[in-house]
Amino acid sequence: MKKDVIISIKGAFTEDGGEADGVELVTSGRYYEKNGKKYIVYEESEVTGFGEGTQTMLKIDGGTVTMSRSGVGATQMVFENGKRHMGYYETPYGTFTVSTITDRVKVHLGERSGNISIDYCIDVNNVPHSSNSLSMSIREA
Repeated sequence: MKKDVIISIKGAFTEDGGEADGVELVTSGRYYEKNGKKYIVYEESEVTGFGEGTQTMLKIDGGTVTMSRSGVGATQMVFENGKRHMGYYETPYGTFTVSTITDRVKVHLGERSGNISIDYCIDVNNVPHSSNSLSMSIREA
C-alpha cells in the first residue's frame, strides 16, 4: 500500500553555540509499510542544498528512524532515543564518519497523516559539529 503524500520538513541547526540556521521544504513523496516497518521517500531539492537526483528515505522501525540518502551527499544516519550511532557522509571532498547522538525521537504515523520530530547532535570525525532539530509532517495527497 503505497500512498502519495505531501511532506513538510523543517530543520534547524546551530554550530559552536552560534545562532540557529534553518531550512523549510514542502515536497511530494511516498509513504508505505513493509514487513512491519514504515517508509517515507522523497526527492531532495536545491533548497536543502542537494542537487537533482538525490533521494532520501526514512525507515521507521518502532522508535528508531534511519535516514538514508542516495545521490549527492549520500549518507546514512540512525536516530534512536539516548543512543549514539556511527554513519558516513559522502562529499565531493571525501567521505567522513558521522556520529548522531539522539536526544529525542517522537514518531506518530497514522493511516493518512503523521509527524516525526528528532533532536540530535552530530560529531564529524569524532569532533562535535552541530546541534540539530528535524520536524517532518506528512499527509495524504
